[in-house]
Amino acid sequence: MKKIAISALLIGLMGFAQADVSVYGMARVYQESSTVGTAASVTSLTNDSSRLGIKASDAVGNGLTAFAVVETGVGMDSPAASTLGDRTAVVGLSHKMVSIGFGRDKTALTKSLDGFDAMGGSVFGSSAAAIHSYQGTRLSNAVFLSAPLVKGLTGNYVMANSEVAGTPNPQTFSLVYSTGPLGATYARFDNGTTSVSDAVGAKFEIAKTGTTVFGLYSDNRVVNVTSQGKSIGVTQTVTPTLSAMASYGENGGLKAYNLGANYSLGKSAKVLARYLKETATTNTTRYGAGLEYNF
Repeated sequence: MKKIAISALLIGLMGFAQADVSVYGMARVYQESSTVGTAASVTSLTNDSSRLGIKASDAVGNGLTAFAVVETGVGMDSPAASTLGDRTAVVGLSHKMVSIGFGRDKTALTKSLDGFDAMGGSVFGSSAAAIHSYQGTRLSNAVFLSAPLVKGLTGNYVMANSEVAGTPNPQTFSLVYSTGPLGATYARFDNGTTSVSDAVGAKFEIAKTGTTVFGLYSDNRVVNVTSQGKSIGVTQTVTPTLSAMASYGENGGLKAYNLGANYSLGKSAKVLARYLKETATTNTTRYGAGLEYNF
């Protein structure tokens, strides 16, 4: 992540003190083949969460830091017009006791599901979104609160203003615990009407073997339709440059199998491989080879 000093611009044009600004991004695509049901296989170049972002922060005194993040999705497979800040657009203040932000970002439930899925959450090659309900992934017009509660335990709360008379404000919160090799979470989403999700997750790292094991359970009601999702997974460091991952999940009649591998080319680039099979009324198989570059 490159840092760009813009003190001269700020002082010359705005008269403010130096800000710390970072421009960052990730480009990730897969050449994939997919088969759905009895249809013929289809080959595709598939964009996977590529993005471009800007972060800025500035100490404003009394232990407070002002910050802003604007992150935009980029279609690496077939670029088209995009909305600036469609992934994240947040401005806020942080202190060692609490952080508050305003704008658009992932829900607390989404971050917990992403962090406790062995395949990385709602990305190519993962069945997390099919097994566990993400309830929309991101919220706009929202207030974001995060605070350390006790050692190792962080609380997160998000409320999205509905901005419509008589419509409840969606709310989501999580507790995330991390100490040594152990991580755990409880997260909840409630739109105030017809959709609620509760999720619990845990992961444990066996440092000597390079192994991390994951488990997730979710109880979901989406527009008054209920379901329960269960998944387990593992990541394994094979060599300093090669890692592997696998997961299995169920939700009702759906069974999902996922495999993957990452091979690092230095600090910024990776070669990726993914395989996914979901068996249900209609079966789906996807596999692909990808390239990821971070800057």
